[in-house]
Amino acid sequence: MKFTKEEWQNTNFKLDMDTSHLNLEEIISLNDNLTNSEINELYLPLINFLTNKVKFHKDYSSNINNKLHNKNNTPPFIIGISGGVSVGKSTVSRLLLNLLQEYNTDWKVDLITTDGYIMPKQELIDKDLLSKKGFPESYDTKTLISHLKQIKNNEPNIPTYTYSHITYDRLKDQYHNINCPDILIIEGVNIFQVSPHEEELVSDYIDYKIYLHTTIENMKKWYLNRFLLLQEEAFQKPDSHFYKYRDIPKDEALKIATDLWDNINEVNLIKNILPTKNRADLVLYKNHDHVIEKLKFNKF
Repeated sequence: MKFTKEEWQNTNFKLDMDTSHLNLEEIISLNDNLTNSEINELYLPLINFLTNKVKFHKDYSSNINNKLHNKNNTPPFIIGISGGVSVGKSTVSRLLLNLLQEYNTDWKVDLITTDGYIMPKQELIDKDLLSKKGFPESYDTKTLISHLKQIKNNEPNIPTYTYSHITYDRLKDQYHNINCPDILIIEGVNIFQVSPHEEELVSDYIDYKIYLHTTIENMKKWYLNRFLLLQEEAFQKPDSHFYKYRDIPKDEALKIATDLWDNINEVNLIKNILPTKNRADLVLYKNHDHVIEKLKFNKF
């Protein structure tokens, strides 16, 4: 089923909740956009919808566990957020984290990103994969699946990997511990992948898949703009992977960013990421202003 933004606002999932206190500066990624009106009109009904799904999941799991093990233990409900580079996955993930926790105060909600599961930079260099960073083959997928299994089994304090966008590398000895949440959000470009050669997939452990979509032209424009903003900020730090680009002229920076997009990010998008869109349960369509204007439910 497809809904325009206006149609979605008029469903029975509409929700009245004060969101004025949200710290949007901490939620919105660089060069992304989000307003309180969009949160209230579009995301709050989605929070109500997801909350209903989680409740059904918890009731069903509790019932099965009672019958099988005489326990009320229920595995976490895992929500996957995917889409191309620069489309706004991190903003949506952090927003859902905040809103789901706020609406369900007795639940624990947590978030991990798959950036930390990209192989360490030196390993990518050794395997000649640095130019394929973000492609499925650049990830330590087996470890990610192992961690998701442990999380699904309600094992406590699972140390998940973290990542620095400054050093462009996995952080050493810095983990984000996942401790038996009710809801886990996982964000990444390749989490809905399928492969005939793998016995298990990341998507096997995701209960609800949300794909964030826009045109390739929009994503490229947002990527280039973000690169220029990062040149003024993050690239100025000596430990930045892109420190060498800190003072180059704007036209040269745009050329470098365009090459990175054309030869890496767009190739990955067309070959690996975009084909997973129809595997998502819900697709959110963004316009050129980052505003979601349509929702398509492939599965409720």
